[in-house]
Amino acid sequence: MSANRLGEFLRARRVAAKPSPDPPRQRRRTPGLRREEVAARAAISADYYTRLEQGRERHPSARVLDALATALELSTAETGYLHGLVTPLPATRPTADDVPNEFLLLVMQSWALGPAYIVNHRSDVLAANQAARQLFEHFEISDNILRMLFLDPAAQRLWADWDDLTRHLVSGIRRMIGPATDIDPATTTLIADVSRKSPEFAALWNSHEMGVYEHKEKKFHHEDLGEIKLDFELLATIDSPNQYLVLHRAPGGALPADHTGQL
Repeated sequence: MSANRLGEFLRARRVAAKPSPDPPRQRRRTPGLRREEVAARAAISADYYTRLEQGRERHPSARVLDALATALELSTAETGYLHGLVTPLPATRPTADDVPNEFLLLVMQSWALGPAYIVNHRSDVLAANQAARQLFEHFEISDNILRMLFLDPAAQRLWADWDDLTRHLVSGIRRMIGPATDIDPATTTLIADVSRKSPEFAALWNSHEMGVYEHKEKKFHHEDLGEIKLDFELLATIDSPNQYLVLHRAPGGALPADHTGQL
């Protein structure tokens, strides 16, 4: 795993940034912004910005970081992540509790509108209701959502919106993990393993996207019911910040009673 997190992030977001229109007859050879363009937008020297990307300068001021965030048109989540890459991190990071939070578990068990399950920040599945367990039966890998979507042979066949779903999941996991990837050994191992086995995941992870989706929806193919759409939302508690309850329902309400049990 590379230690140049700041440079990787800046380079990925620079390539993804939308450039200003080029003069007529002048074709842009590379996507996104040039280093000189980012530096000009942030009012810093091109040499200094280059050293940031290359990892030869690792301690920019908060003012420079804010200027870079503006230059790259970063979201609030991305700006916070950028600052976290420079802010000194604690020597250890609390690991995700493997015991589901009691109140999240109670809500999950009482949820009757569709699949519900509890995951940690690495997307390890800690608990699931009956509808979710029946959904997971379609997969060979069901103990970790990230591994399921990228490494299970059934994933692309069963998830109708696999491309959108994986992009959303990876950006969400990056937000939840934050800039402390290298401090959590289990997370480091997970990211390295899935990156090695899935080029699709490696490309998404290296893009450093952290988009926030206002409307969360999943679509999957059911052998009896055809394509099913489910809205979903994540809930968390103050006492267990590394755990998330994922709730699903049919748009506008519950699935028909005779269908919920078939998921």
